[in-house]
Amino acid sequence: MRILIVGAGIVGTNLAEELSEEGHDVAIIDEDPEKIRRIADTLDVMSVPGNACMPSILVKAGIRDMEMVIAVTNKDEINLTVCFLAYKFQVPKRFARLRSMEFTGSGQIFSPEELFIDQAINPGEIIVDTVIKLLQTPGAVNVAEFAEGEVLLREFDLPGNAPLTGKSIEELTSISDLDSILIVAIVRQGKLIIPKLKDVLQTGDRIYTLVNKEFLPFLLPMLNKTADEVKKIVIF
Repeated sequence: MRILIVGAGIVGTNLAEELSEEGHDVAIIDEDPEKIRRIADTLDVMSVPGNACMPSILVKAGIRDMEMVIAVTNKDEINLTVCFLAYKFQVPKRFARLRSMEFTGSGQIFSPEELFIDQAINPGEIIVDTVIKLLQTPGAVNVAEFAEGEVLLREFDLPGNAPLTGKSIEELTSISDLDSILIVAIVRQGKLIIPKLKDVLQTGDRIYTLVNKEFLPFLLPMLNKTADEVKKIVIF
C-alpha cells in the first residue's frame, strides 16, 4: 500500500519504520529538515521537507498516487488541513491525530466524516479509556474490546493461587460459569501455545481470554482477582 505520513516526530517516525518494514511504500513530510535528513539516512522511505499544508509539497510527496494519509503532527489544525487536502486529492483513507476534545469524544461538534477524516485518534482519550478498562479488570496486563464493547479480550499472568491454575482446558469447559469465556492463547516461557482440550494451565502462564462483557465478573475470581481490588490511584 502507498502511504503518506505527515509529521516526523516519535509517532510518525515509528509508523514510517514499521510500515516500511512490512513492505508498504511510505513517504513522510515534515517541516524540520534535520528530522527529514535523519529519516532519509536511516529508513527506506521517501522523505520530503516542507509544509504539508501546501498542496505543492503534498504533490512532491506523491499524494496523487497515495492510498492512505496519516497526519500525526502535534498540531490539530495541520492534521485537519492535511486530511481535507487529501480528500481533495481523492486519497481513499485519511487518519488524523487530534488532541482537542472539540474533535473527538463527547465534546465534538463535527463528526470525523464531516471533517473528511476516516478515523480521528486522540492519544489522551485512548490512554484514559485504557486505564479505566485496566482498573475494571484488576490484574490484566492488556485490554481490548470488540463488537462495540460486548466482547472483551483480556490478557493475564496466571498466579499460582488462582483456581484456574492446574486446570485443563477440557475441565474449564465443564464449568457452567465459564462457558462464555474462551482462552484463545497461552504464552509459556516465551512460547506461544494455541490451547487444546488436554493442555493444562500453569503458574506464570500469560493467558489471553475472550469473554462476553456480562461474564467478566465470573472470570475475575477464577484468577483470584476482585473488581474492587484497586483502592488508590496516583496520577503524575
